[in-house]
Parts: sequence; structure tokens; C-alpha cells
Amino acid sequence: MIDAIIHKGENRMESTTVENGRGTATRLAHLTAKAAEGKMLAEDLVEIGKRRAQRAIRRSYEAGEDYLDESKRYIKHNPWQSVGAALGVGLVLGFLGGFLSRRR
Repeated sequence: MIDAIIHKGENRMESTTVENGRGTATRLAHLTAKAAEGKMLAEDLVEIGKRRAQRAIRRSYEAGEDYLDESKRYIKHNPWQSVGAALGVGLVLGFLGGFLSRRR
């Protein structure tokens, strides 16, 4: 009688272990699929970020070229004002440098 009860308990344990194993395999497969999906999503987000950064760099480069062209045009059409502005900036920086070097 006791042997039959023990045998019956062992059979239940084996079937429960098999069922838990199947459930674990299913959960593991589900988690693996979720991880792969997350990896693809992260790769897509990185790619989108790279494209946005490249686009921003390209726009900044073009804006810089535009400012440089406008500066060249201004200097070409107003040479004396450009010389005066450069002279003023040079004098201010010279006085400021001389003042700061004497303070020490």
C-alpha cells in the first residue's frame, strides 16, 4: 500500500517536471523572441539617430557655407567697412590682452 502511494507520487512528480520543463521551454522561447525584437528595435533607433545626426551636420555645413559666402560678398562690396571692423576688433583684443597681462 505504501509502495503504491510512493510510486503514484513519483509518477506525478515526473509528469509535473515534464510539464514544468515544457512551460519553461515555452517561456524561454517567448523571452528569446522578445529579446530579438528588442534588439531589432534598438538597431532601428540607432540607425534613425545616425541619419538625423548626419542630416543635422549636413544642414550645419550648408549654413556655414552660406554665412561664409555672405561674408565674402560683404567684404567684396564694402572693403573699407571690413577693414575698419577688423581694425576695431584687433585694437580691442590688443588692449584687452595688454590690460590682462599687466594685471598679473
